[in-house]
Amino acid sequence: MQRAIKGIDLGSLVVAGFVAGWMMYFVDHYFNGLFGLFGMFPGLKNPGWMIKHHIESIIFAIPFAWPLIYERLPGSGWLKGIVYGFLWWLLLLLILGLIAGALGAVPFKQMAPSSAAGVITAILLHVIWGFFLGVLYNPPEEVIS
Repeated sequence: MQRAIKGIDLGSLVVAGFVAGWMMYFVDHYFNGLFGLFGMFPGLKNPGWMIKHHIESIIFAIPFAWPLIYERLPGSGWLKGIVYGFLWWLLLLLILGLIAGALGAVPFKQMAPSSAAGVITAILLHVIWGFFLGVLYNPPEEVIS
């Protein structure tokens, strides 16, 4: 039986979020410079950043696993993940980031891509994160309250 709380399989979510974060970093590192893209993450040169990135990857996966959202995303797991990754980038990082950055939020000003290649890279990396999140997350068959 799966461990679930309010329709979310916590074990599956943690593993999926963690691995998706690693794959996001791995693709960025491995394809650094390809077509002028990638190479955004400091990676292993900054252990604090890596730890923070993987914790965030798990935390930001929580809305994906929430049944109200998961059930409304189209397709099967991998497609749900790709759509979620793109929407995460579009709605939260781009729109809210632009608003917060314009209002003076320093973290959003610092992480904003400064070129078209940076924007494309950010989209691709979040789609990759979503893909692995969707492939690896297994929603529970029954809910334990």
